[in-house]
Amino acid sequence: MSAKLGGLTDAEVKAELTKTIMKCTKEVPVDVSELLQLQLLKVPKKTETKCLLACAYKNLKSLNEKGMYDIEHGYKLAEMTKNGDEKRLQNGRKLADICSKINDVEVSDGDKGCERAGLLFKCVVENAPKVQNVFFNLPIFLS
Repeated sequence: MSAKLGGLTDAEVKAELTKTIMKCTKEVPVDVSELLQLQLLKVPKKTETKCLLACAYKNLKSLNEKGMYDIEHGYKLAEMTKNGDEKRLQNGRKLADICSKINDVEVSDGDKGCERAGLLFKCVVENAPKVQNVFFNLPIFLS
């Protein structure tokens, strides 16, 4: 994401997510109904959809090349989207801390990252409302 530090708007972040996920559909094709389920923040059950998320999260650096959540990137994203609001920054960091626990879960697909991507999506969907971080409550794409 290439905007100035602390100045990415929700719309810019959402546009980047949309662009990245759509780019990944060339590599990891999924049914349109699966894309719509993601838009509705429904945690994916199909492996292909989780792999689509893994592709997007890796491209956005939320998951590293080993398929692990990169908490430092989570902190960086919180900083990039704070827009002068320190509470928003704190909430973004809190969410990153909460979701870093997905790295402790044993997955069967190793560095492919599909299972962990599904866990990350689920963590954000379930915990963002608790920390009241506007960015993470956005529909993930296609609105």
